[in-house]
Amino acid sequence: MNRASIKALFAAVMAAVVLTGCAKSQEDLTNELAERRAAVINSKAPYPKIDQYQIMKAKAQQNIVEITILYGGGGKVAPTQAAQAAAANFCSNPELTPMVSEGLGYLIQILDMRGRPVVQQPINAQFCAQIVAPGS
Repeated sequence: MNRASIKALFAAVMAAVVLTGCAKSQEDLTNELAERRAAVINSKAPYPKIDQYQIMKAKAQQNIVEITILYGGGGKVAPTQAAQAAAANFCSNPELTPMVSEGLGYLIQILDMRGRPVVQQPINAQFCAQIVAPGS
């Protein structure tokens, strides 16, 4: 190999290394999306109460957006039913469905007034597939 060939080969290898280093994996992109979604939710929190429920905050944990909801007790809708209804809405929301299909997940955490967990409802592509096609 002559000197020009070695330089060309070296340049090609370096370009490949640089491009590989800059490329983000699907996991990285989904994690960043979770961070952005949590930031959007937090920018409006705390939300006004609905019945005895109030969205307090959201945070990203890898590809999961954890949404914390405070439950004041004595509501018309039980926490389990509220979490299931919210999950069904997430699965049918045209803005959220594509993100969930790509690997973004949500976790609805309903806490009592003392901060104790009452309900945790995960929402992911598998869960949404069961909601859309029960019994599959």
